[in-house]
Amino acid sequence: MRTAERERLAREMHDVVAHSVSVMIALCDGAAAAFDRAPDASREALGELSRTGREALADMQRVLGALDTADATPQGAGLDAVVRRFRTAGMPVSAAGLDTPLPPDTALRLAVKRIVTEALTNVLRHAPGTSAVSVVVRRTGPAVEVAVVNEAGTGPGTGSGTERGIVGMRERVALLGGHMMAGPRAGGGWQVQVTLPCPDTGSGTAVEEGPR
Repeated sequence: MRTAERERLAREMHDVVAHSVSVMIALCDGAAAAFDRAPDASREALGELSRTGREALADMQRVLGALDTADATPQGAGLDAVVRRFRTAGMPVSAAGLDTPLPPDTALRLAVKRIVTEALTNVLRHAPGTSAVSVVVRRTGPAVEVAVVNEAGTGPGTGSGTERGIVGMRERVALLGGHMMAGPRAGGGWQVQVTLPCPDTGSGTAVEEGPR
């Protein structure tokens, strides 16, 4: 039990810290670059930077203060806000199906959000300058599919990568009885494809809560 708890803590802290810090660095760099030529864009990036920091702090307090319920209640922004944050950081993200209805299973909903966030963070870190990134969430019978696909980057990545993020995604998917494929694309770039069991309960709610 202690080993499993430590593994969950490591996974959750990686998700919070690695994702948030990577995005905050990109937002800060973007705000600095746009300060003189596009002050409105700079202010938008700084606002997103502040929101990211506050949400990261709240998530860290949740994980450290309530480990027994760390996966019980998704905190912070929904998928739409997650995608918006990466766009503000300069990533050319297109998205579809962010309002796909899901059963009120918080573990499943949190897994979808974490998978999308992890995949986009990896693009930000390892494929800077990519020309296109797509996020697609859809229901296919008794399952939900999540796909994050990106073209190859044009600049050097930041850091060598520990693969903890990929391992964490696989663990979440396995715990929910799903399957995952992650790897390079034949034409360049990277792809993450996830399928999670998602029975139709007739009372689903959208992944994203709020206006598109």
